Amino acid sequence: EPSIAQQGANGDQILVQLPGVTDVNRAKEIIRSTGRLELKIVEQGPASTKEQLTPSGTAPSGMEIVPGVSSGADAGSTVYYMVRSAAAVTGRDLRSARPSLDENGRPAVAFTLNSDGAAKFGRVTGENVGRFLAIVLDGKVQSAPRIDSRITGDGRISGSFTQEEVQNLSLILRSGSLPATLTYLQEQTIGPSLGADSIRSGVIASLVGLALIAIFMLIYYKAAGVNAVIALVLNLVILLGLMAYVGGVMTLPGIAGLVLTMGIGVDSNVLIFERIKEELEAQRGVRASINAGFGRVFLTLIDTHLAALISAAFLFQFGTGPIRGFAVTLFYGLISNLFTATFVSKTLFELELSRKSQVTTLSI
Repeated sequence: EPSIAQQGANGDQILVQLPGVTDVNRAKEIIRSTGRLELKIVEQGPASTKEQLTPSGTAPSGMEIVPGVSSGADAGSTVYYMVRSAAAVTGRDLRSARPSLDENGRPAVAFTLNSDGAAKFGRVTGENVGRFLAIVLDGKVQSAPRIDSRITGDGRISGSFTQEEVQNLSLILRSGSLPATLTYLQEQTIGPSLGADSIRSGVIASLVGLALIAIFMLIYYKAAGVNAVIALVLNLVILLGLMAYVGGVMTLPGIAGLVLTMGIGVDSNVLIFERIKEELEAQRGVRASINAGFGRVFLTLIDTHLAALISAAFLFQFGTGPIRGFAVTLFYGLISNLFTATFVSKTLFELELSRKSQVTTLSI
C-alpha cells in the first residue's frame, strides 16, 4: 500500500513510498505523467510542418497547433494538427478507463464517460459527423479518428502503444489528471535488510506463539492436540502461499494478522474438541461424538468467520496502509482456517479411526 505524505517547510513537497515496487522507472513515469486528456475537433491537418497550417505564423483565434505522430507511410514522424482550443470532452468527464484492442488488434485504451461527458460528447460528435476528432493526451495527438456517427458514452484511444503503455495509460486516466508537473528532489531504494531487526522480532514472536499454542494443545487435549497442531501449521502454510500468490509484502501489521490467525485457529479447534468431549461424556460413542462435534460446531464457525470477514472487508475498504495490510492477512487467514479446522482436522481423525476396527476410547 503506497504511503503519500505532504512535507517541506512550505508544504510544497510530497513524499511517496511504494513498498514492494521493483520497477522504479515505471513508477516514476506514472507519477510524472499529468494524464491530461482532451478530445478536440480537428480543423486542419495532419501536416508535416506548422507553417503549412499557419502561413501567417500564428493560429487563428480559438485555434491551436498540436503535435502528433504519423501513422501512415511515415509512421513515427512528427505531424501537426490545427484543433479548436476548447475541448469537447476532458479527462474530468471520464468514468473509467481500461486496456483494450483497436480494430487491428493492437493495444488501445477504452474509456467510458460519465453522464455529463456523454451528453457533451454526443452533442459535439452529432454536430461534426464526417470530420476528425483529435484525441490529445498531455498536449500530443495520439490519434485522430473520423466521426462516422454520433457517439455518447464510450470511446477508444488508439496509437502506437505497447501493452505496458496501455496499462500505464489506463491507470493514469483512472487516477485523474495531475494539475501540475513534478520535480524529483530525491530518490531512495531501500532494501528489506534495513528492517531485518523488526521482521526478525516479528518472526520470533510468531514462532514463540506457535510453540506455546502447540504445547498447550498437546498437554490439554493429549493425542487429539496433534490434529490441531497439524491443522494449524497447514493453515499458516496456506496463508503464506496465498500471500505469495497475490504478491503481498509482509510487514509488521501483516505479521500481527498472522499471529491473530493462529489464535483464531486454536479457538476453532477448542470449540470442536469441547463439543466432542461433551458427546463422549453423554456416551454417544467415539465415531458419533466426532461427527456430532464437527457437525454441530460447523454453523458456529461459519457464523464467527463470516462476521470476522465482514470486519476485515470494512478495514480494507476504509483503512489505509498498515490497516489494509492487516486486513488482507486476516482475510486469507480466515478462509484457510475454516478449511483446515473443519476438513483437515476431521480428515486426520478419520484416518486414525480407519486404522482400528473397534474404537472405544479417544485421547482428547
